[in-house]
Amino acid sequence: MNMTIEVNSDVRSRNYRWNVLVLIFALFIAGCSGNNKNTEERRESHAGAQVSPVVQGAPQEKDNLLEQYRQTVQNAKEPFEIVSFLNENMSKAGQERADTMIRELNAYYNNDLERTQDAFFENNVQEVLLQQQWPITASNAAEIQDAAVKQLVITKLMGGYKLIMVEGTIYPIIDFELQKVYKNYVSQQMNDYIFLRAVESNEVSAKDAGLIITWDKLANRAVLSETYIKTYPDSAERPEIEQLYLNSYLSMYIYGLNNTPVFDMETYRLLSEVKTSYQKLVKEHPETVTAKMVSQFLDVLATTDEQVYNRINGQQMDIPAVKRFHERFQAKAEELLGG
Repeated sequence: MNMTIEVNSDVRSRNYRWNVLVLIFALFIAGCSGNNKNTEERRESHAGAQVSPVVQGAPQEKDNLLEQYRQTVQNAKEPFEIVSFLNENMSKAGQERADTMIRELNAYYNNDLERTQDAFFENNVQEVLLQQQWPITASNAAEIQDAAVKQLVITKLMGGYKLIMVEGTIYPIIDFELQKVYKNYVSQQMNDYIFLRAVESNEVSAKDAGLIITWDKLANRAVLSETYIKTYPDSAERPEIEQLYLNSYLSMYIYGLNNTPVFDMETYRLLSEVKTSYQKLVKEHPETVTAKMVSQFLDVLATTDEQVYNRINGQQMDIPAVKRFHERFQAKAEELLGG
């Protein structure tokens, strides 16, 4: 008996779009295979497309392009649709509008990130991914056997995310390194922003409530973000970078983290490697806000025999002078940043 199966047009459409996506991704990873020695080359192939050379256009054309872009952003179901538009059209936008496009791409990411991360905790996604060779990148994502999970991973990698592992859990973050492909079209201010954010997305500073970079690297990131704030005080990205500086880099540098404190857990004295990093920072970047905060902290600790806390009856107890400093240093740093 012959049986004819009717296929819904929406299903055919979805299958067609997915097949196209897989084809594009195949072209993308074809350029990646055998190229792991050169990360920058792979990054230049953002979403499987080369960005076009700069093309000058009339202001009205650029305004029309920006409107088309905003329609794309508004209608996009996945960020790879936006990335594809940028790769094809960024060269025609002009610097000011190119900055706007990147800004609106990142706004989309901020709204999409929670949804995207939630998708990695549905059904059997974690189970499948934890069986894969790590790290999971564009070079090996096609090897995932589960079709649904493979589609999820490829879609997100194409859209400008990358996968990281924390406490045995795999989830996506925004891969700012990929945005460097637009460096010739955006302003120096935007390039500096992308560079700063890429430093973190390329090598996350903390995982599992512990620092995974050196104290000196953390100090450099604090200085880098502080420099951006001072260089571009009116930047639209300033509030974001200021929060990154105050609540992440500077805070971690002064407080440490639960699994990487700045003090010895037995004696509660400042660790020698932390003190060495503090002294190096003060010597090399004495005029920075970061160095001034660290110098003040060292002055306080000089009065406590370098005790960050006291041990009383086996319990960790605050030292009044240190507690006062801890309560005030972020507000003081924000004041010194000005603006």
